[in-house]
Amino acid sequence: MKLPSYSEFEKYWHHDPETVFLNHGSFGSCPAEILSKQCALQMKMEEEPVRFMTRDWEQLYWENKRALAEFVNCKAEDLVLINNTTMGVNTILHALRLNEHDEILTHNHAYGACLNTLRYYAERYRCRLHIAEVPFPLHHEDEITEAILKAVTPRTRLAMIDHITSATGIVFPVERITRELEARGVEVLVDGAHAPGMLDLNLEAIGASYYTGNCHKWICSPKGSALLHVRKDKQAKISPLQVSHKNDLYSGTNKDWSAQFMWPGTDDYTAFFMIKDSIAFMGQLMGGWEALRERNRKLCLEARTYLSQITGTPLPAPESMISHLSNILVQEHAPSPAISFNMVAPLKAKLLEEYHIQVPVFFFHSGNPRLWVRISVQAYNSPEQYRYLGDCLKELLSN
Repeated sequence: MKLPSYSEFEKYWHHDPETVFLNHGSFGSCPAEILSKQCALQMKMEEEPVRFMTRDWEQLYWENKRALAEFVNCKAEDLVLINNTTMGVNTILHALRLNEHDEILTHNHAYGACLNTLRYYAERYRCRLHIAEVPFPLHHEDEITEAILKAVTPRTRLAMIDHITSATGIVFPVERITRELEARGVEVLVDGAHAPGMLDLNLEAIGASYYTGNCHKWICSPKGSALLHVRKDKQAKISPLQVSHKNDLYSGTNKDWSAQFMWPGTDDYTAFFMIKDSIAFMGQLMGGWEALRERNRKLCLEARTYLSQITGTPLPAPESMISHLSNILVQEHAPSPAISFNMVAPLKAKLLEEYHIQVPVFFFHSGNPRLWVRISVQAYNSPEQYRYLGDCLKELLSN
């Protein structure tokens, strides 16, 4: 079969023309113009490293942090720039110092790396990790809220919930869940890895104790750029994973809580310094962020409907719970692998090797393993690419 074309917006990216790239959700994809600007900034850094690190660095940091804070609706001083969401989750768990009889709550849709973090710290602090069973497929968002709230006990101290699940592509009602949990005295840590850029975020309105999310996914900044937001009343107990020079600017009573996170050590911070430009670039691509989000969501909904018809399987969640990611069931009662990270299912291998399609194929969940294909939609994707995926799936599944 002839490979389908990308959309008209592909000219702004650097994708392999021999690959049908339908997996923006895993690592994002940075536009060529942003990468060129980052490269120029890296050259500037290497021309005079001392001047760049000691004079230019802090201004660039604050410019990008202020732009990001405005974009996600919070105060810049309550926000810090980090490398990725997993680092954000680790930062919070490391700082909290839980007690032996405390409980940590999460759910069975949680991202593997973050779930591993909770397991590690639960064992370290000798506290209990409780995993709420959120059903999938889902029929209503109340099923999510009820499953999580039902798992709360008097000992629950921290709950990690997703804003948008990686494995299942579901938009959780985080504002409602956060309000309910925090009212019960449970601190909420939101894994918002996919949310910045995909959704019109308002961190102040969500009100979680802690919120972390990636910029390199749907904002499309270079890889290694993310955010951690800590509510002001929680900041005194949260410190960085790595203590360095800027720590002496923060005494514990200093107003600039975020200062201690600014300089963990010598590194290439240019991914941070492209956040502002990435927000601006993606925002003008279709005349505004709202138009971009609407286009991507519309294509995602159309694509999943088409793929569901092709595979003859039901849609796993209503449209109200879907944004730019969605799952399609391709096999019932699939044998679950012993190791899931970087696992390549035979179907995924065939899609890539025979049809040149890069798309996630994975098992969910361990209690009732089924094989799913997850689509994600960014500006460079076209309707033709998802129709091509459907044709290939039909051919493979019929065999």
